[in-house]
Amino acid sequence: MAKFEVGRGLDDYIASLGNLEFKTPAIIGRSVYEGAKIVADQIHRNIEALPTGTKRDKIPRDPTPVEKAGMLEGLGIARHQWDGSYYNVKIGMDGYNSDRTKKYPNGKPNALIARSIESGSTVMKRNAFISRAVSSSRSAAEEAMKNECDKQIQETMGNG
Repeated sequence: MAKFEVGRGLDDYIASLGNLEFKTPAIIGRSVYEGAKIVADQIHRNIEALPTGTKRDKIPRDPTPVEKAGMLEGLGIARHQWDGSYYNVKIGMDGYNSDRTKKYPNGKPNALIARSIESGSTVMKRNAFISRAVSSSRSAAEEAMKNECDKQIQETMGNG
């Protein structure tokens, strides 16, 4: 009769799989964040490349240097969140720029400026800098997420 013995190697492998299952949410979160960094960097470059205008009497207009600087300063990545089906990470503008007006005594909201440039408005020329950044960096972001996931899995399985 044939005899099959299970050695310590299989026990170690099973322990590694259990460890991987426990660490999977953190691995996915790190991977998604790596992809988001690629996209955020491209958005940053696109903001830097935006044309600026100084004349406010020309409508629709380009963003002013102050508005552009505010968007660059306010650009960030939020913490990843699990919504029950998949992980989300948000990239966007936060805070206010230094262009204080009667309507905006704290400065104009950076998110408002970004949305009006992205979609266009009655006072702002349309320049879809966020959409272009997302579409042009999609494959690089996917590759970065895959590489980070593979790296994290390798580290977890190797240490188990």
